[in-house]
Amino acid sequence: MNSFRVPALHDSYDDFLSMLTVPTQRIIPFGFVAFVLIGLEQGVLGLFVAELGTKLTKSPEDLGLFFALHGLGSAVVTGSALIGWVERKNNKRIALASLSLCLGSILVVTGDDWLLKLIAAPLLGLGFGGLSMSFNTLFVTHFSQKNSGLLNVLNATYGLGAVAAPWLISQGLVTGSELFIVIALASITVCIGAWNIDDRLPKRSVTTPQKSQAAPIISLLITAFSILFIEAGLTYWMPSLLSDQSGDSTMAAAYMARFFFWFVIVRLTAAALAVWVSTLGFAVFGLVGIFCSLVLVLAGVVPLSDTSFTGAFMGLIFPNAYAWMLNTGGGGTTTGAKILLSAITGATLGPWILGWILPYSGESAVLWLLSLLSLVTAGLMLITHLNVGYRSSD
Repeated sequence: MNSFRVPALHDSYDDFLSMLTVPTQRIIPFGFVAFVLIGLEQGVLGLFVAELGTKLTKSPEDLGLFFALHGLGSAVVTGSALIGWVERKNNKRIALASLSLCLGSILVVTGDDWLLKLIAAPLLGLGFGGLSMSFNTLFVTHFSQKNSGLLNVLNATYGLGAVAAPWLISQGLVTGSELFIVIALASITVCIGAWNIDDRLPKRSVTTPQKSQAAPIISLLITAFSILFIEAGLTYWMPSLLSDQSGDSTMAAAYMARFFFWFVIVRLTAAALAVWVSTLGFAVFGLVGIFCSLVLVLAGVVPLSDTSFTGAFMGLIFPNAYAWMLNTGGGGTTTGAKILLSAITGATLGPWILGWILPYSGESAVLWLLSLLSLVTAGLMLITHLNVGYRSSD
């Protein structure tokens, strides 16, 4: 159980956080379970919403609003970590995020009222954002000081859920609605089991460079925004793009199963190679791989339906980029919240913006935007890294 004394008025907030006792032995099992759940949610969400749009005759703009509200929910739970009085009282973020994921999963499959779906979207986002931020930050802090192996394993469990969801649907073993019910039931288990895990961490609890050698926060925020813009844009809209091309939602489900299969394999491989390859190296390689893949599609060399291998590149990007940004920016819950809030903003605006671009400018405009943003983001990360190294050498 967590225990802490009440700080005196002169104690700093970081002093207060440093007194928290984190049950490390429980972080790993419940972190893995939570990430399987949010993987299932992400794996089924794009397919379920694409099917829902057809069933309820909703426009791309309407579907984009659903994704935007999902991102807004994630932004709210992440942004709350930046509000001092909320953060001091909020020692149940993991449990509350699990409960929100449960409620959102129930609402999203209840009836055919579009308003209920729009209410479910931010609840699902609250669950996704809270669990993702909490366990990513805990794993970076406690296990990724020397290498990112366990962090990549954690995010590989996310990929397992994301593979399982579309595969089960494509095989006709479950429907999207049934899968959301499974998510709802399992979320209650995480809520109860992780009730006493407190994810609040002081900035100095992570081994970091001196302040003069830390990366400017603005470059890290732009990087985080761009990465989630790309990831959400691809994972949310790819089912709709493929369904529009073929008119076959089963083919889209099979594509997403292969996409997340590569996603998992590469994250497990990255965990094994983390001793030799830096988090920066993994992330930049993934971004350049996305750029090259989409350029091949735009050039007509590879059809879009044959690009499920891009899941391999996508699997390398976020966990490694987050570890690099958190350690480069100083570590701790506050820095992590700023980075993740910017990332979630990208995940919120990305699908919504693409939902407006697609009807007016077509598929190629969407792919060009995502490909160029991948290349620019890789360049920004390298420039930031070199600048930090230059200041350090001075």
